[in-house]
Amino acid sequence: MAVERRFKPEDIEAVVSRLRGVIAVSVVPSDDGREVAELHVLTDSDRTPKQVVRDVESAVMARLGVAIDHKKISVAQVDDGTPRFDQSRCKFTDVSISFNGSRSEATVRLMRDGAVFSGSANGTSSRSAQMKLIANATLRAIEEAGLSEASVALEEATEVAVAERKIAVVVVNLINGRGEELLSGSAIIKQDVWKGVVNATLDAVNRRLCHLQN
Repeated sequence: MAVERRFKPEDIEAVVSRLRGVIAVSVVPSDDGREVAELHVLTDSDRTPKQVVRDVESAVMARLGVAIDHKKISVAQVDDGTPRFDQSRCKFTDVSISFNGSRSEATVRLMRDGAVFSGSANGTSSRSAQMKLIANATLRAIEEAGLSEASVALEEATEVAVAERKIAVVVVNLINGRGEELLSGSAIIKQDVWKGVVNATLDAVNRRLCHLQN
């Protein structure tokens, strides 16, 4: 449905940005400026994308009288690093890297049911390699915690920019009796890149592995 020319993209962005859990929002107008061609929302993971879309539609209609087709609203969600897991899941404790020339070793410690479990991984010292080492060390700590008998292999650990924020993204391959399944997780990097990678790895596997175990 057409948006009147008097409504500017920033008007809609201002309304949506005040909704619960919204981190960033961007409105892309149509060429003639009378319609919303795309509306992108970055939120935390407390609410489902469908709930976010409904809130966006309702808020913009109520405050501006503008109807937006839900198909034009895209929602991306990230974990802000705040622990939201129950006691049966692994939680971040600490992460460290020791360096020896061009080589390095990452060590990650996780807590589960009050006990601390450690995992390590060795490799080169470049920034991209460090992220992969930390993700692999996190997976080894998860294995040490006995969270699941499934095999989990790292596919990718990287850093991306979304709405001027740095996001750690981890993709892993879960291998069990049913075959292979790709899982992805993300976490906002506030100050500590290493912690962001650990949280992104946990975001990828925690819920799925707990489900397999139960």
